[in-house]
Amino acid sequence: MRKALREVIRADLPAAHFGLGIVIVASVIVGLLVDPVAGALVAGAFTALFLVALVVMFLRGIRGLDARRRAYLFAFGWANWV
Repeated sequence: MRKALREVIRADLPAAHFGLGIVIVASVIVGLLVDPVAGALVAGAFTALFLVALVVMFLRGIRGLDARRRAYLFAFGWANWV
């Protein structure tokens, strides 16, 4: 059961790249339509999410490229469900 659930919610790199693209486009649109500060806040929120996930990976003992990949997937892998 747990393995099946993990497969369903698993994110991959293309989906994470797409999620990053969505964040960039949304930040630019919000920056143009609302206020540049609001666009920076959108981008900053996702940057903070990535950095927190990266710190958690380091605290769990995961280092190097694997830690960055896992944090990236956590922060932007939600694009699977868009």
